[in-house]
Amino acid sequence: MTKERINKELAKVREQLAALQAKEKELDEQRQMAEDAEAMKIIKKYKISPEKLNLLNKVSEAEILRILDQKGKETT
Repeated sequence: MTKERINKELAKVREQLAALQAKEKELDEQRQMAEDAEAMKIIKKYKISPEKLNLLNKVSEAEILRILDQKGKETT
């Protein structure tokens, strides 16, 4: 292969990479939008108030698991 041909191939590959990176970014955005829509459906379905959502954001995951564990023990 000549140097010129290699440079052409490199340019072509770089263009393809740029296109794939743009597509990856677009797909990531679409996935995030789908996850957000799914979360909104759950929030609407269970009629979770903004105050409750704010409280959930403040509570740590470990604390939520502890509370759920306690509730499970109380029911049994």
